[in-house]
Amino acid sequence: MAIEYKGQRDLIKFVRDASKSKYDKGTECYICGDDEKLEFHHYNSLSPLLHRWMKLNKKAGEDVLEWRDEFIAEHHKELYVDAVTLCKFHHHERLHGIYGKSPSLGTAAKQERWVNIQKDKQP
Repeated sequence: MAIEYKGQRDLIKFVRDASKSKYDKGTECYICGDDEKLEFHHYNSLSPLLHRWMKLNKKAGEDVLEWRDEFIAEHHKELYVDAVTLCKFHHHERLHGIYGKSPSLGTAAKQERWVNIQKDKQP
């Protein structure tokens, strides 16, 4: 079933909305333990992961509702395991301040290492 969408943000939204009910979002920031303004961070950023998969599998954005479950199933580890709950400060200001808004897929291990180093620094 083809849909009308307005570009990349809608494409990501359709995939994220279908997958986020299964996120195991923690109750506190993994780094500092804060329990407010929590966000779920994927070490493998969804946008580049999705666009790479679409290109390799020759999928059109207009058909996202037809193939998004296939993408989610194939990327279970990247969506649900290779992820962490962080407070807004550590997520947006710190992690994305270092790695950018949409980090390249090659930085996933570095991001995870950075998160663990920050956690170890906490008193």
